[in-house]
Order: sequence, then C-alpha cells, then structure tokens
Amino acid sequence: MRRLLALLLVLGFVLLTLADLPTWATYPGARSTFSLGFLLLSAYLLGDVLGGLKLPKLTGYILAGILFGPYVLNLVTLEAVKDMGLIDDLALTFIALAAGGELRLEELRARKRAILLTSALQLLVVFLGMVLVMVLARPLVPFLGGKPFVHVLAVAAIVGVFALARSPSSAIAIISETKARGPFTEMVLGVTVLMDVVVIALFAVVVTLSQAAVSTSGAVDLGLIVTMAIEIAVSLGAGVGLGYLMIWYIKHVKVELVIFILGVAFLTTFGARELATWTAASLGTTFHLHVMLTCIAAGFMIQNFSPSGHVFMEKIDHASLPIYVVFFAHVGADLDIRTIEATWLIALVIVAARFVLIWLGALVGGKLSGDPPVMNRYSGLSFVTQAGVSLGLAGIVRTRFPGWGAALATMIVAVITLNQVIGPVTLKLALGAVGETRDARLANPQANTQAEGQIGSGDPSRL
Repeated sequence: MRRLLALLLVLGFVLLTLADLPTWATYPGARSTFSLGFLLLSAYLLGDVLGGLKLPKLTGYILAGILFGPYVLNLVTLEAVKDMGLIDDLALTFIALAAGGELRLEELRARKRAILLTSALQLLVVFLGMVLVMVLARPLVPFLGGKPFVHVLAVAAIVGVFALARSPSSAIAIISETKARGPFTEMVLGVTVLMDVVVIALFAVVVTLSQAAVSTSGAVDLGLIVTMAIEIAVSLGAGVGLGYLMIWYIKHVKVELVIFILGVAFLTTFGARELATWTAASLGTTFHLHVMLTCIAAGFMIQNFSPSGHVFMEKIDHASLPIYVVFFAHVGADLDIRTIEATWLIALVIVAARFVLIWLGALVGGKLSGDPPVMNRYSGLSFVTQAGVSLGLAGIVRTRFPGWGAALATMIVAVITLNQVIGPVTLKLALGAVGETRDARLANPQANTQAEGQIGSGDPSRL
C-alpha cells in the first residue's frame, strides 16, 4: 500500500510539473532527463507493487514503461524514449554479461542432454507448427489477401523463425529477482541462449530463401547468410577476447570492479555502433557486432575459465537493480501498443499457437531427456518472453520486403509486445513450481535436493 501511495504521489508531482512545462523545458535535454528520472522511479515503485502481489517486478517495470510512455499517457515522450537508446543498449550489454556468468560449464555438461533435446524439439515443433498455423490462418492476415501461395509460405516461415526467439535478458532478470538455482534453471537459461544463436542463423537462411521465392528473378542472395555467419563468429570471438581482458583486470587490478564492468559494457556498445557506422560508410554494407552474444561469451569465460567467477557475479548482482529497472522500463516505453490494435486478432492467434507449440516441444524434449515430471509440466512456461533480438530482426524484415514487410513487422511487434508482458509471469511461475526459487528452496529444501539427485546435477551446496 505504501508503494502504491508513493507511486500516486510521484505521478501527481509529475502532472503538476508538466503543467508548468514551458517555464523550464527550454533547457537542452531537460525533458529527457526529467523523463528518465520519472521512468526510473515510477517503474521501481510499480515493480514493488506487483512484487507484493507475487508477480514479477520485471512485469511492473515493463507496464510502467507502457503506461507512462508515448503510446498511452505520454508522460515520457517518444523523443525522450529515443534519447534513452544508448542507456538501453548499455543495460542490455550489462545483462548479457550476467547471463554469460550464470552459464556454469559443469552444470551445462550435466544438463547437456536436456538442453540439446529441448532445443531440437523446440526447433522442429515450434517452427513447423507455426508455419502450418500461419498457412491455415492466412484469411486473418490482411496483407496476404490475393497474394500467391509462395508469399504465404514466405510469411509463414518468417513468423516461424520469430516464434523460436527468446529473451535472455528477461530470463536472467527473473532468475536474478527470484534467486533461482538448480538444474531446471540451468536448462532454461542454456536453451534460451542457444536458441538466440539459432534464431539469428536461421533467420538469415529463411529471409534469403523467402526473398528469392517472392522475387521475379528467383535468384538466391547468399550475402545475408554469409554476413550473419561472419557476424556470429566475430561476435563470439570478440567475447572470448573481452572475457580474457576482464579476467586479467579482476586478477591484477581488482579495484572498482563495478565501474570497470559498466565501462566495458559502454565501450562494447559504443564500439559496436561505431563499427556498424564505419562499415556502412566505407564498405557500403553494415556489419553488426552482436553485443548480446559478445557479452554472453565474455561472462561465460569469466565464470568458467578463471577463479574469479563468484566475485564477478557478486558485483553484477549488487549493481543489477537499477540496470533492470532502466532497461525494462525503456523496453515497455518503446513498445508501440498501437500495433496490437491494428493486428489484435492474428496476434492473439500467433501468441496462443506459439504457447501451445512451445509447451509441447518442451514436454517431449523433457521426457526424452529423462527429466522429472514436474519439470516437464512447467518447462514450456519458461520460454515465452521475447524482446531484444526479435525487435532488431523485425526491422530487417521491414526493409527486406518492400511490399508487405512493414505490415509483417507490425504484426511481429504486436506478438512480441504480448509475449514480453506474459512471459515473465509464466517464467516466475515455472521456477517456483519446480522449487528452484529462493522462497521455494527455503520452504522445502529436501524436495529440491532430491529433484537434483534424480537428474544427476549433484550440487546441493548451491541451495
């Protein structure tokens, strides 16, 4: 109740301040600075309100961004949201370092069968199932009216790829919030990260083939496939180098580690942007360093190839709260919910079908890998969230298909918006149901230890 009252007081103050806007808003950057402060404070308070209701705080951060952002109350303007873009990229880089640090090689090896089988089943069931759903639901897609069947297949395949996409940033935020630990958590994070790499690679193949199918010439442009393959390889290689650099710093310098981590996140983000700008100007093609993959690889190196992994993760954990608040509030503010109004029916069909297909693929994958029944029942709830990579790829669709690319991108953004609101709730529910959140472990430590023993992960000390 106190958090809700505080939120209402902040909202009242902001409304009074904005009423007197002309007297101070002429100062350069004043509105953006004011908006960032308000968004931070309101998201934090709304997150606490939802936390008291046993919902993820992350959902509160996102809802604050949507509610107070440019597409609802407009207390945070679109211009202010765009001005926060660099902060958003910086936060995403920081979260990716945390995601890599959570991937412990010993536990990944113990869960290798479950991770690979679940990923493979997700790939087959979700992709092929979504293609079939889109073919059957084509009367609900306005921009496919009168188009040849090959166009329908192209759209269906692209939607199938997007259905596979996950959100490592959302997963790591929920895992951090709930202090989740255990074999199920490792499997979820491993599958989520692996599927992000798969989606980037598969997207290049599907878009290239789709362009050839719908073009009059029918020629296959392999440039996108080659470029993305090189981008993935370079991004992972840069992550290994960055990881060794950070290991050296932690070992020999040690001081102000949080500041160093934030500095590395900033330089990585800035360097990726400058590289893209330089290649576009000098080579005529844009080369993107996938900072998410780079930083996941760096965090993985620190955790598994140095004795400083626990120190690194402690510092990450101490600095994580404001990072998560800023990032997910900005994600919410940047989600154009008007896309839902324009495409709500087909968006709901895709969200529902994707949910069922993910659940089915995870269930079969879990059974084949020999996981306990409770994990198999809830595994599908863990892979709903979408953001980050999905939104970036939607922009590529918009430019690659001039005829209907913009309409398809709008539909995809509507789906991502719904999944990003629903996904954190279902993930927190799944982690609690299998007994791996901190609250669940404290309530029933014996049951959790027995579950770990059943699947051979064997590290009860982490409880």
